[in-house]
Amino acid sequence: GHFGARCAASSAGAGAPTLHVGVVGYGLVGKELVSQVLTNATRLEGELGVKLQIAGVARSKSMLLLPPAGDGALTGGAWPSGEAPADLTKLAEHVLAAAAASGGRALLVDNTASDAPAELYASWLAAGADIVTPNKRAGSGPYDRYERIRAAALQGGSLFLYEATVGAGLPIIGPLQVLRRSGDEVVGVEGIFSGTLSYIFNSWKPGVKFSAVVKDAKDKGFTEPDPRDDLSGTDVARKVTILARECGLKLELSDIPVKSLVPVALESWQPAVGANIGDAFVKELEAYDAEMDALISEAEAAGEVLRFVGAVDVQAGTASVKLGRYPKDHPFASTQFADNIVTYDTKWYRPRPLVVQGPGAGAAVTAAGIFGNIMEVMSGMRRPRP
Repeated sequence: GHFGARCAASSAGAGAPTLHVGVVGYGLVGKELVSQVLTNATRLEGELGVKLQIAGVARSKSMLLLPPAGDGALTGGAWPSGEAPADLTKLAEHVLAAAAASGGRALLVDNTASDAPAELYASWLAAGADIVTPNKRAGSGPYDRYERIRAAALQGGSLFLYEATVGAGLPIIGPLQVLRRSGDEVVGVEGIFSGTLSYIFNSWKPGVKFSAVVKDAKDKGFTEPDPRDDLSGTDVARKVTILARECGLKLELSDIPVKSLVPVALESWQPAVGANIGDAFVKELEAYDAEMDALISEAEAAGEVLRFVGAVDVQAGTASVKLGRYPKDHPFASTQFADNIVTYDTKWYRPRPLVVQGPGAGAAVTAAGIFGNIMEVMSGMRRPRP
């Protein structure tokens, strides 16, 4: 039976079992994650009783498939020789083979923002590999694919974990799952899910031009190169779609109305050839400062603040993204700098909501959010010591 299989598996690897990790996407977050893993693996083996090894790393064009216990070659951000053309199917096969050989588990981390890896999740999960990702594409992409991914995880006995898709390292998905699974009824989830838009509305005060605040955010590196990517609210809508599905709603990204902050006339605007798109956009935005000034003056007169918020209304079965007004004693009014904040209104957390708040962006905390999910997998692998 099950017990016999377990004994056979544990005798395959002498001592602690190994979690073999394949990393897809090797930018700021990917490098930070690999660095955290290499720094902490030995200590974690002592604490959790499970070994942790990087088995392979893929960049957009090339990948490295590492031998068992060969991840020291990545120390200090090094990219050793012996790379092959990037092929995510081959990477997954390599990681699964390493797990089969050691009697451990395979896990793939997708640090990209691309749809291509999400297309492969179902096959990876069905093959028994766990997936951990900050990539919002699977959670906010087509609902039928989302359902296939979840079914594949159950079928393959594997885990699909994505805490870092919303709020980076902040515990947002986890608490929601625990509450729902233990029988709480979620009434609504509401929050500020964009560090960029949080910074803009936290620092914008009456009498200050809106375009000047966007320029400041851009100059400090908070915005995408084209600030419209932030001001459109699409990134927030993706996060809200993920949370709505977590609350049991069958919503598509296209079902969520988004009140974009990009003036209609600037939605398809393009800068002059050779111009910096960010600087040129801010210049165009100046024409709308009076309009925006009216909004903030009105809110101020009512003793309220403006915040760009995503909300899920579970009872109505809807979600939305919009600029909202909140009294100055509301949790959203107390956000600072580029904080994310989320409030959960539930049967158990009433009349006072559960609130999670803090920085929701940055390589270190995003990698820590991913690493937290990796440790969940490790905790489930612990075996009796011989």
